[in-house]
Amino acid sequence: MKRSDTGDFCVLYLEADDDRTGLFNTVSEQKKPVVIMLAEQTRVFQRPEDFTTLKHVKRQLDKPVVFVIPDSERMTQMAVRNGFPVYASMDTLSDALMVGQLSRQRVLTRTTAPLGSGPNTAPIGPTIKKTTPLPPIEEILEEVSFQRPAPRIAPLPRQAMPMPTPPVKPRRRGRAMIVLTIITLLVAVLSSLLVLFYKFPMQLSAAAPAAPAAPAIVGRVALLSSGQLSENSSQGIADQVLIDLHNVPNPAPQKSYYAWLLGDKLQSDAKTVFLGKLPVNNGAAHLLYPGDAAHTNLLQSTSRFLVTEEDASVQPIAPSPDQSVWRFYGEFSQTPINSPDNPKHFSYLDHLRHLLAADPTLDELNLPGGLNDWFYRNSGKIVEWAGSLREQWEETKDIAFVRRQTVRILTYLDGMTYVQMDVPPGTPLNITPRLASIGLLTVNGPNQEPASYLIHIVNHLNGLLQAGGSTPELRKDEAAIITAMNNVEDGLSQVRSAAQQIMKMTDQQLRQPQTLTLINDMIDNANRAYAGQIDPTTGQMREGVAWVHDNMQSLAVMSISKFSASGSSIQMMPDLRQKALAQ
Repeated sequence: MKRSDTGDFCVLYLEADDDRTGLFNTVSEQKKPVVIMLAEQTRVFQRPEDFTTLKHVKRQLDKPVVFVIPDSERMTQMAVRNGFPVYASMDTLSDALMVGQLSRQRVLTRTTAPLGSGPNTAPIGPTIKKTTPLPPIEEILEEVSFQRPAPRIAPLPRQAMPMPTPPVKPRRRGRAMIVLTIITLLVAVLSSLLVLFYKFPMQLSAAAPAAPAAPAIVGRVALLSSGQLSENSSQGIADQVLIDLHNVPNPAPQKSYYAWLLGDKLQSDAKTVFLGKLPVNNGAAHLLYPGDAAHTNLLQSTSRFLVTEEDASVQPIAPSPDQSVWRFYGEFSQTPINSPDNPKHFSYLDHLRHLLAADPTLDELNLPGGLNDWFYRNSGKIVEWAGSLREQWEETKDIAFVRRQTVRILTYLDGMTYVQMDVPPGTPLNITPRLASIGLLTVNGPNQEPASYLIHIVNHLNGLLQAGGSTPELRKDEAAIITAMNNVEDGLSQVRSAAQQIMKMTDQQLRQPQTLTLINDMIDNANRAYAGQIDPTTGQMREGVAWVHDNMQSLAVMSISKFSASGSSIQMMPDLRQKALAQ
């Protein structure tokens, strides 16, 4: 593996004999955004699991990753499915920034010479803040599996493959790299001054009450998702736990720390989940709980975290009710939010559960798992159906197929209740009605019922911003997600506009070249909404659905502090061990 980290980013050139463990270790050690350039015969990223594992690493480290893939349509599609921007060469990436127009995610141009000793770099956006470090990469690879079905991304328009050309001349490359380095520095400065504006109604911190003084934070606990999903349950979402504490003293002799998840404060039947014995090494305590065999959604039934210090020789079956052995504690706030736009007085925990575990509106429609997951699934279907149109039209001019797929796209965008606005009466929809019960877009004004996924999710994100349990770091993340939702809304609206035009065309018109133009626009905008793209005017990444989906899950984070019985509001739990023994 060749590497160049001159400037504000790191470029990794993978060669044929490089392995994925070495790559992931290298990426996890970086403190800069990363560009990954793939050689023709590299054995890494030949399987979808390689991209999903890298996606997990990227999400946890909050580090931008961009691919340069010169000659593999298959790897390009797999990368885009997982939300990675892809360019055919370093020159293509630089052109996207300097020319100011991204007409395609991939444009086959001249190839770029392999990375050598020179500063082969390209600007890929501002450096993102550091977050909690991951456990060793081997542990992630062994304990976290990813089997989420990804939508099929159709290839972009066929283009004649250019003849190989000699490597770019050093003088040309050096001049381009100097320009790109300057752009990167400017982007980094501008990004720090950027003010988030978005179209959805919300009120930021100015309207939120000041949070009371809190005890010193010693770390955090994050709920992760394995991706072992089912359409009929909330499994595979928030089913794993990553514990990261610091400044933790060693337990007393003959004692050990034990980590637990607890149920809500007002639950009559106290719920506990044993996460494991918590080891301490030089004051740091790290533990990854991989979840149970059923991939149970932990957020749906638990909301608090506790560490107890108990007998090392006998593993407890439940946390001791004796608060003198409680050491560290954290929770998702369950305090109702009292504001005019929150008539149901949801708490931070309520909003989080609607997004990541169960939403009452979706539950009534038999759509378990929360808003985030179905928003991600249905957006992926838009990409799949749009991508299937081009090849069929080019090869067979199958007009009936074009109309069927376009109807499916409009049904998912509008929802079952409102799709008749865009298709002739009596048109067969050819979809499962339950899965299209809610539209992705708002197409019938602010009183649309049920509300679209976009507006419903943003309403809950605004609720998190208003909640007292939202830390400054989480508030920043929540606001960034709302901004990304505007990018998604813009892309999907463009898809809908092209689909509406197709539905109004006659059979004769659908056989004309203008149809291919509309199809290409649909594919481009669907990919842009799903995977995002670099904004040519700012150099920043305009994130899409895949980024929103991953970062939404990262909001399920509890701040952990030392337990203080006098200042804590922890509900006294019944002695579950005595209850269990009695049974």
